[in-house]
Amino acid sequence: MKKILIINGSIRKKATFSLLKSIESLLGDYEVTFLNIKDFDIKPCIGCENCMREGTCNIKDEANIVLTKISDSDGVIIGSPVYLRQISGYLKVLIDRGCVWYHRSPLVGKPVFFVTATQVTGSSAAVRYLNDLSVQWGTINAGHISRNMFNLEKSIESSSLDNFKYYLEDENKRNYKPTIKQIIEFNTQKVLGVNILPLDMEYWEEKGYVGKPYFYDCKINVFKRLIGGAYYKMLTYFIVKNKR
Repeated sequence: MKKILIINGSIRKKATFSLLKSIESLLGDYEVTFLNIKDFDIKPCIGCENCMREGTCNIKDEANIVLTKISDSDGVIIGSPVYLRQISGYLKVLIDRGCVWYHRSPLVGKPVFFVTATQVTGSSAAVRYLNDLSVQWGTINAGHISRNMFNLEKSIESSSLDNFKYYLEDENKRNYKPTIKQIIEFNTQKVLGVNILPLDMEYWEEKGYVGKPYFYDCKINVFKRLIGGAYYKMLTYFIVKNKR
């Protein structure tokens, strides 16, 4: 049975919590874990880069418990209230603690779904950030739901999760069509992985990413392949040149 992790990024159990619980009720055919970030002791990242260079974190808290639950899941649903057009501080702190995932993501090819709740405005900006996060993680962005005070009571249709459920199945990932932004981001990560950090190089070679146009076999047209290849060569040239 596929494992889904639902993350409530709110300190309260109100709008965001209720929306996520509604989604949970639509996932009866899966093994679902519901997690409230506020229940864990998660300290801010201190920017020491030890996770990137050595593979371990110097901070002693419960962040790794949550990050492990995320990486062990087959799909992730993340919910957050909107504060000043951004996600909650609690959720951002957790995301920062997983900064090494930009270099060595355990979520490649897994579907993610986002939920935001706000009084009136700000969801669009918060969702843009979450969408960009999805690109950096190498995940499949399976959609989002945003609610405000005017439509909070609107029921969540099961069909809203169809895309998320579809990409939970490994055989369907071959039908995914990454955007040009995803292709560019992948090649940026590949250049950094091959040329900067030894641990990145080991990881990318082990995963077989180095010789591919994207993390896994999927539908990439000729134009995107050409753009990605040209960008990779250009960025490699500048990185190697500046290392001399």
